[in-house]
Amino acid sequence: MNQTQQTGPAPAARADREPPGRPAAGAVTAWVVAFLAEILDVPATDVDPATPLDELGVDSATTLVLCAGLAAEFGVPVRPRDVLDHFTADALGRHLAAPLPAGV
Repeated sequence: MNQTQQTGPAPAARADREPPGRPAAGAVTAWVVAFLAEILDVPATDVDPATPLDELGVDSATTLVLCAGLAAEFGVPVRPRDVLDHFTADALGRHLAAPLPAGV
């Protein structure tokens, strides 16, 4: 492919997607639920995304692993404070999908 050819969808095709660099809330929630299900050795359907993470056994060490996994999976930085401030899979998904404030 030469340098004058573009790769990827045309800009108009991207208009209905999440903001650049932000994952879909549902995708984050599903990833967190799957992560917790694996740790708990239960089916993902047994993990309620509205249950506080500490009730599901998330501690400080798990929070660090969760942050690293989310960052690797979705390409966005995730701090332990993000998990502590948004302490359900649903809330964390919404937080990571939200547009960044102007200037960030």
